[in-house]
Amino acid sequence: MLQKETPARSASLPRPRPFSLDDKFSIEEGFILLSGIQALARLPIDQNRADKRNGLNTATLISGYRGSPLGGLDLTLQRYESLIQQHNIRFLPAVNEELGATAVFGSQIANLLPGARYDGVLGMWYGKAPGVDRSGDVFKHANFAGIGRYGGVLALAGDDPISKSSTLPSHSEVALYDAIFPTLYPGNTQEILDLGRLGFELSRYSGLWTGFKIVTNVADEFSMAEVHPNRVIVERPEFLFRNKPWQATQSTKLLTPDRLTLEREIHEGRLEAARRFAATNGINTITVPTPNAWLGIVAAGKTYYDVLETLRQFGLDEHSLRDLGVRVLKLGMIFPVEPGIVREFAQGLEEIVVVEEKRSFVEVFLRDML
Repeated sequence: MLQKETPARSASLPRPRPFSLDDKFSIEEGFILLSGIQALARLPIDQNRADKRNGLNTATLISGYRGSPLGGLDLTLQRYESLIQQHNIRFLPAVNEELGATAVFGSQIANLLPGARYDGVLGMWYGKAPGVDRSGDVFKHANFAGIGRYGGVLALAGDDPISKSSTLPSHSEVALYDAIFPTLYPGNTQEILDLGRLGFELSRYSGLWTGFKIVTNVADEFSMAEVHPNRVIVERPEFLFRNKPWQATQSTKLLTPDRLTLEREIHEGRLEAARRFAATNGINTITVPTPNAWLGIVAAGKTYYDVLETLRQFGLDEHSLRDLGVRVLKLGMIFPVEPGIVREFAQGLEEIVVVEEKRSFVEVFLRDML
C-alpha cells in the first residue's frame, strides 16, 4: 500500500526572522527597504554609529523647515523620536529656514564652550529651494566660522526641477555655490546613505558646510539599499597648507583682519581639501572607461541615471557605448569639480556633452578646467 510522504520536520525548516518596521533604521548589516526620506532620517544614526566605532562620543542637531520634496522628513523624525534619541540625535523643527540654519550654526560652536558634553556635535539642516535662497546670510557666516573638529554639517536642499509639487522649477546648486558649500548630489536611495556619510566626513575634514542636493524623485522613491559598518571607508588625505599639516580653522571672530584670513583659507585651503577628499574617496567615477574614446558624457546624481535610461531605450548599453567610442563620467560632487578625474576623463576626447537639469553649472567649471 502506498503511503503518503511525511513532510520534513518543522525543526529542519529555517525560522523566519522577526520583522519590524524599525528594521530600516536598526539593521546594521544586510539589505533594507526604505524611501529617500527615510534614508535621510537614517543618515545621522549611521554617522553616530561610525563615530562610536572610532571612539568618539558625538551628538547631532537637526533643524530646518519643511517643504516638498523634503516635506515628510520632519514627520519621519517625529515618528521615530525615541529611536533617534538613543543615538544622541535631537530634532528641533524651526519656525523658518533661517532660524533652523542659525540653530545648526550654533551646534558647531558647542565645542568652543566650557563644559561640552560631547567630543563634537554634527548638524543637519533641511529646506526646499526657496529656503536655501532665503538662508544665504546665515549660510555664509556659518561657513566662514567653520566646523568643529568632530562636528560636520550636511545642508539638505530639496529641489523640484520639474515643478512636480512646487510653484516654480528649482535647482539649488547655484545658491549653494554662492555660499561656498561643497555640494554632493545623490541619484538614488543607496547614494543618499553612502554620499551622506561621506558628506558629514567631508564637512568635518574640510571645515565647510556640505550641500546635499535632493531632487523630488530621489526623495520619493522606495528601493533596496545595502548597509554594512564597513561599506563606507573614509580616507583623509594629508597635505600641507601654509607649511603645516592641513587642519581647518574654526573661529567665530568674524572681524577684520580675521575674516580676510578666513576667506583666503576657504579658497586656498578648505576647497582644496574638498577636492582632495573627493579624489581620495572616489566620489566621482568614470563608469564607462572606454579607451580611445572620441565622445564623453558627463552627468551627476539623478540626471546620470536618466541619461543611462535614455541610452538603454535606444538600445545602448555599456558594451555598445564602448564599441561606439563613448566614455561616461558620473559626478557625485558637483562643486568643487575635482580636476584630476576631469583631466583623466577628457584625455583624447574630441567632444564632451554635459547633461544638466537647468542652467549650465558643471559645464562652466569643466570649460575653465580644460
